[in-house]
Amino acid sequence: MRHRRNYLFADGDLSATLRENLERVSPAIDRISRDQLLATPNADLVDHFVHELGVEPLSLLEEHMGTTEGETQVDVSGDPNRFFGDERTGPFYVPGHRIEISIPYTGDAMLWKLKPSSWKSVFPCGDALPQRGSQLGSLHLKFSTPVDSLNEERLGDIIKRELELIRFYVESAASEVRRHNDELRESIKRAISARRERIQKTEGIASRLGLPVKRNPNAPDVEAIKVARKLVRPLPPLKSGSYKPEYGIEDQTYEHILAVIRHEIATFEATPSTYKSLGEEDLRNILLAHLNGHYEGDATGETFRKGGKTDIRIETESRAAFIAECKLWSGTKGLCSAVDQLLGYLTWRDCKTALIIFNKEVKSFSSVIEKCPVELQTNAKYKRVLATENRTGEWRFCFQSANDELREVTIHVFVADLFVAHDA
Repeated sequence: MRHRRNYLFADGDLSATLRENLERVSPAIDRISRDQLLATPNADLVDHFVHELGVEPLSLLEEHMGTTEGETQVDVSGDPNRFFGDERTGPFYVPGHRIEISIPYTGDAMLWKLKPSSWKSVFPCGDALPQRGSQLGSLHLKFSTPVDSLNEERLGDIIKRELELIRFYVESAASEVRRHNDELRESIKRAISARRERIQKTEGIASRLGLPVKRNPNAPDVEAIKVARKLVRPLPPLKSGSYKPEYGIEDQTYEHILAVIRHEIATFEATPSTYKSLGEEDLRNILLAHLNGHYEGDATGETFRKGGKTDIRIETESRAAFIAECKLWSGTKGLCSAVDQLLGYLTWRDCKTALIIFNKEVKSFSSVIEKCPVELQTNAKYKRVLATENRTGEWRFCFQSANDELREVTIHVFVADLFVAHDA
């Protein structure tokens, strides 16, 4: 009934191939320079190597399946129900009918060759063409039957069973690949942490031994990692000079600062009429007073102070590690402007910020809440959503600094409802 060549999922072992892929993690991370490793945010390093080493599972786009049919010649030399006299070596061709099915797919083409851990005693057949440029990969299946014994119902059953068999293998391989990618991400995190620890442990050994240490002035600049196998987001290039650690506030301190702001916002919202006549700067001053009640006089000398009409900041050496910007809601345009303002500050590498939006004009507060996260993610410097406790009117995002690709800015957004009806 059909060609029994080009078996799929039968040329290698998927599990062994994925294990070998995990062994590539540590060597890949060890190949990047010390400065590149220390200067690049951990999340960017992990994403880069996940894209470089990760395996994309197969996914059939059956909604775009195409079918062609026509005449063909079918070799029936293997048909025991046909008589060929004394010679049965063949081939013996008779007129036949062919059906060819083409199914686009996404994913790593190598997976069509590898046998997953869950498999059956039979394998499907077909030709899998890899993706080329912007063109998707495609799976081609061919079925043929002699015209003189054509049975449409039987042919339909054969095609149906073959498609079901292919779906089974595709999903079986995909499940295994997804587990591998999860394990790969954790392995990458461990390898990055291990190398950072090795660097910290060995850094400065020569100087501690009393040996002179001098960097090679002719050493080439670090370049973005080259892409060979597939599209991978390159690591940002380093600027001149070696990586130097910078100041930053601890996560615990950041969370406490946000908790103070959150408490004051709750006070504002409880009695909005008290604050309805106040502008951005006045609202900022109230927050500033309460923050300094918690942090003024800290032993490090880092205190909250005014840095402009509407912002609050912790600053040293002309770089800010914390900035809070207060704005009245004026639509999405004003929100975008506030984000760009935060991203434009000269910041420490791990700058942590807060954006506090006060709504005093829009009666339907839910519409403001709906617009904020959507609009923030359209910013060209947006990188990712950061996990937080699920609180209404709060979100946290990671953005790339406007001044330096290697710097990240965390923005925790508060939206406070201070709307008061005019007749209230």
